[in-house]
Amino acid sequence: MADDGQGTAGAFPSQYDESGMTSFDRVEAELRGEQLKLICDLSTGSRVEVVCNVGHDVAYAKGQVSRQTEIEYGRLQFFLDDKLMFDPLSFNDFPAIMASPTKEVLVRVEVAPPIPE
Repeated sequence: MADDGQGTAGAFPSQYDESGMTSFDRVEAELRGEQLKLICDLSTGSRVEVVCNVGHDVAYAKGQVSRQTEIEYGRLQFFLDDKLMFDPLSFNDFPAIMASPTKEVLVRVEVAPPIPE
C-alpha cells in the first residue's frame, strides 16, 4: 500500500509535550526538586555560592566548593545551624532548608588544615 503522505504525522505520539519536555525530563525535574542557593561561608574567610537543587546531596555541594576553591574535598565540612551536614544526606533531609521560602541558605564550611606530605 502506497503512502500518500497524509495522516502519518500523528502515527506515533510525540515524546515531547507542549513545553518541550519528555516524560523522563518531568520525572527528573521532580526528583531534583526546587532550586537551592547555598551561601557557603568558609572558615578561611572567603564566601562561595553553590546553586543546585534540594534533591542533590551534601557531597555534590562539597564537590562544587572543592572545585571552586581548589581545597581538597576531604578537608571540607558543612554545617547548618551549627549541626554537621553528613555527605549522604540530600538537602531535602534538612527541615530548615525545606522550610526556607527563598531556598537561599547560609552554610558554614569548616576547612581542615592540609595534611603534611
